[in-house]
Amino acid sequence: MCDTFWAPGAGRWYFGKNSDRKPAEPQAVCILPRAPEALRSVVTGGDLPYPDKGYSVLLSKPSWIRGGEIGVNEKGVAVGNEAVFSKWPARKDGVLGMDFLRIALRSASTALEAVDVLAELTERFDQGGNGAYRGRLYYHNSYLVAGFDGAYVLETAARRWAWRKADFPAAISNSYSIGTDFKRLDAETRKAISPVNDKMACYDEAESGRIGQKDSWKTYVESRLHAFLTQGDSRRRAVEGRLSAAGPGLDLPAVLDTLRSRSLPDPGRPGKSAVICAHDGDNLGYPTTASLAAEYEPASGRCVVWFTGTSYPDISLYKPVLLENGAFTPLWTGYDYSEDAPASLEYWKRGRDLYLRGGRHLSRDPGFRKVRDEAQDRIRDAVDRLAAQGPEAVRKDVAGIVAEWEAGFSMR
Repeated sequence: MCDTFWAPGAGRWYFGKNSDRKPAEPQAVCILPRAPEALRSVVTGGDLPYPDKGYSVLLSKPSWIRGGEIGVNEKGVAVGNEAVFSKWPARKDGVLGMDFLRIALRSASTALEAVDVLAELTERFDQGGNGAYRGRLYYHNSYLVAGFDGAYVLETAARRWAWRKADFPAAISNSYSIGTDFKRLDAETRKAISPVNDKMACYDEAESGRIGQKDSWKTYVESRLHAFLTQGDSRRRAVEGRLSAAGPGLDLPAVLDTLRSRSLPDPGRPGKSAVICAHDGDNLGYPTTASLAAEYEPASGRCVVWFTGTSYPDISLYKPVLLENGAFTPLWTGYDYSEDAPASLEYWKRGRDLYLRGGRHLSRDPGFRKVRDEAQDRIRDAVDRLAAQGPEAVRKDVAGIVAEWEAGFSMR
């Protein structure tokens, strides 16, 4: 189970995602370099007849597939996907939504263009496939897409889709969230829940020409049993409530605190809470195996991507990668950013080993949290000095902070 969100802050925007998968499933971050345009796009086990523009992408991907759980491309477009379960069965021979995510990042120059790419892929190719590292898991996908042009929620069911713009803090969490507030629908779904006069060329669902009342997309497509089992609505409400409470003062520490949260109040169920940073045994046995946040500065066009490279963000540090002028510049050099690099997968495994040796209890220790947060603040301060000191000085500072912190907690 996963949680993805977008929210505006004071002069900055934030995108974040926790990727929750099976405990022993390695996941690493890689930077895909720019490539020549191609007529076909790579997917797990083959390719699809869909153009690949070759944009550079920072991608967090499970080790066994080509697609990714979370990513940001050279244009600043970020996408996170979630498993959702509809009334229509997912095709066992279908394409993974994580592969669609990679294709969109390789091809979209804006968030809205990425929404269009994902909608087109959904209509053209059956989605599904076995999304499990071990065993079987078939599902449809929802996506949260962000960029310098704003953010959007896109939800799909088989070859159907709906999307809306995210004007306020928005989250998606393994359940459908779009009701009657959709902006656009696929043609078949429009006939079913938002009928219009066929002679009217409606592009926008708010336009005139409707011949009936709009119905809820969520009600139309969702499997209520799966929505109950995943508790996605509860986690979504908890995340949106946390981000909304921060208001315009939302900043990076609050964003990372949300991703690290073991218990967030659910506004829809007084006295109840939701687990966002999952450990083994939480959320149907799907712990958080990777976490990433993107910090946008709309005025400068700069973006800093923060990633753990490990499971369990509550016992991890977030490390920075700068995105500026279409180029990714890693500001932490203790990592191999090439795709499927053995060293980056080994780093993930060391983090997992720390957890199994007793690290699951560290986040309860106020002393540990104090040291972790101090180290994170020092890294953030180093990045804030980038303009004055340059990338080499920042890299040196970040490397020293991470190495000191990891040595203290046996990560090496």
